[in-house]
Amino acid sequence: MGFAPLLSTMIPLFVIVLIGYLASYSEHFRGNAQKAVNDFVFYIALPALLFSAVAGSDLSEGISWSFIAANLTILVLGSVLGLLLGAFLFRYPMPRALTTSMLSGYGNVAYLGVPLLVTAVGAQAALPVALGQLLHNMFFMVLYPLCATLAVQRRRVMETVPSPRQEATAPPPAPAESTGRAIFRSVVLNPVSLSVVLGLLFALVGWRLPGPAADTIDMLAGAAAPGALFAVGLTLRRAVSALREGSVAIPELGCTVVVKLAIMPLIAVALVTVVFPMPPVWAFTTVVMCGLPNAATAYVLAQQKESGAQQAAASVVVTSALSLITLPLTALVA
Repeated sequence: MGFAPLLSTMIPLFVIVLIGYLASYSEHFRGNAQKAVNDFVFYIALPALLFSAVAGSDLSEGISWSFIAANLTILVLGSVLGLLLGAFLFRYPMPRALTTSMLSGYGNVAYLGVPLLVTAVGAQAALPVALGQLLHNMFFMVLYPLCATLAVQRRRVMETVPSPRQEATAPPPAPAESTGRAIFRSVVLNPVSLSVVLGLLFALVGWRLPGPAADTIDMLAGAAAPGALFAVGLTLRRAVSALREGSVAIPELGCTVVVKLAIMPLIAVALVTVVFPMPPVWAFTTVVMCGLPNAATAYVLAQQKESGAQQAAASVVVTSALSLITLPLTALVA
């Protein structure tokens, strides 16, 4: 798809994001209302869209394993590049460097990539973008919390040598299973992941929902794209507010933006062209997904780990604004 068609497709989508951002300043969309919109999209509308699209996919040609290998390779390369920037160029401690790594690779596939690619390319993009969002979200929602937790624990062990009395009075450590359970609930049992798996099962077996049930799913699926984009706009206000509250490392911001919006798509082009050849729609989806702006979830994860939340907020805002220009350019080289 050329620059002009994709840009014309993107403008209405980003207008909805802007409407959501402006609406976030209204008292009607504060507090519980914001959570209700996000929950409706995440737990109902987006799973309905992904299930409907994947269940109706033609699997006669199978799933492109080159697509899976290429996406995992790109995510690893982008994250490692970000980690090297954080640890060696900016000399951050490992927990903070992991945030730089996440911002270099984590794209907004679920809330922006799905509606963008399904709208721009059509139903044939539903299966690859559904699998892509599953790979991207699992990669970062598993590895970042896990690595950040391990890095913090290692740093505490190195910095603190407790006396025998301290050891005797210290509270027992949290069970190791708690982190695993949290990851399992947030990744494996989240409704977006489950909807993709269930859709694949329906597509493989050839099942079809009865008419009223299918119509209900289709109606909910129709609300996913505008709802998700509106939710992105609501979330951006939180990111902008966090950005205003603290200082931002401009050199780091520049580096992560370049990696996320330019270097990752170029790596994707090279891989899908030379190393992992795949069908055109799968290749196009891979490249565009790699050029998406940072997911607002990156800010949430960084805030939870108290590591670079202000930087994550800045990156979400800047990449989201610049992607209106960079994404059509990415489509030209895809």
